[in-house]
Amino acid sequence: MTFLYLLPAIGWGFMPIIAKLTNAKPINQLLGTTTIAFLMGMFFTFIVQPSYNWHGFAAAFLSGCFWSFGQYLQFHSFQFLPVSEAMPISNGTQLIGTTFIAALFFGEWSSWSIAIIGIMGIFFIVVGIILTAYLEKEGMQQQSSAIKSRAVFCLLISSMALTFYVTLPQAFKTSGAEVLFPQAIGMWLSSILFSITKRNAIDGNQIRKNFGTGIAWSIANISLFFTMPIIGVAKSFTFSQLAVLISIYAGLFILKVRKTRKELKVISLGAALITLGIFLIGSVK
Repeated sequence: MTFLYLLPAIGWGFMPIIAKLTNAKPINQLLGTTTIAFLMGMFFTFIVQPSYNWHGFAAAFLSGCFWSFGQYLQFHSFQFLPVSEAMPISNGTQLIGTTFIAALFFGEWSSWSIAIIGIMGIFFIVVGIILTAYLEKEGMQQQSSAIKSRAVFCLLISSMALTFYVTLPQAFKTSGAEVLFPQAIGMWLSSILFSITKRNAIDGNQIRKNFGTGIAWSIANISLFFTMPIIGVAKSFTFSQLAVLISIYAGLFILKVRKTRKELKVISLGAALITLGIFLIGSVK
């Protein structure tokens, strides 16, 4: 049963690594992912047969559109940053964004003690993100600063979009099975629209290679739906955010990113702080 609880983290943790291994262009990574997400969402909905209302369907559809935009920019950032550096920034800033929206608009920080714990969690995540991007060689830092700035900008815009992807259904009190299919429709149709502006980059073979990326994403998304009734929303969400640890370490070793011993130590400290921040925020949800 523990494996089921960790499936969302495993799926979302390995998703960017699978995408990177395909060496595909961002638009083909997106199309491959959304095609499988759409098919899996359709199959899941056929089995579960949820009921829909107009507002919930529209909110889930729009959240899927935001996901496509945000995910495209995340894939784009992988061209400039290693997955092990990009994902802590992406996951951390998404978590900060969703936490602030939940606190300000959904009333999840109902007391000063909860607010203090939440702010501490955000602080640890921010420090952890900074540490995971540590480079020992000063020359390397200067040489890559412009490229990293461009990648970080993409990731910040991406995180804004992905924050809306997470919070829109919540704003309309739509969750679980009601979200999956309309969200998948929004994801797939948006990726098709994006592809119109990138016609020259479309490659059927690269799209097919990213079906694995879509499978990883769908496994994570659907398994999260099953874990929520068993262990609750807060614990499910907290476990799912541990994907960042998989992205960091699997990204380093599978993608063979070279790091010095000192860099690995600092990155590990950053990963530990991010994990602490995740659990602190998860404890107040």
